[in-house]
Amino acid sequence: MISAPTKEIPIIVGQMKRVVSKKAGFPIWQKGYHDHIIRNEADYRRIWEYIDTNPAKWREDCYYEDGAE
Repeated sequence: MISAPTKEIPIIVGQMKRVVSKKAGFPIWQKGYHDHIIRNEADYRRIWEYIDTNPAKWREDCYYEDGAE
């Protein structure tokens, strides 16, 4: 059986964000994140579909700017 995430995961994520932001020279990450335990095949497929198709929807986002001004 797979155990629930431990307290180490937020520590690892926080360290990764700090290192990447330091190398970039400015903060590039959102303040928090939403973790979710994938519990079954249907859950996995739903999340995979979101990750796979999300970049193609960027032009529809309210924050999208074409840059051709």
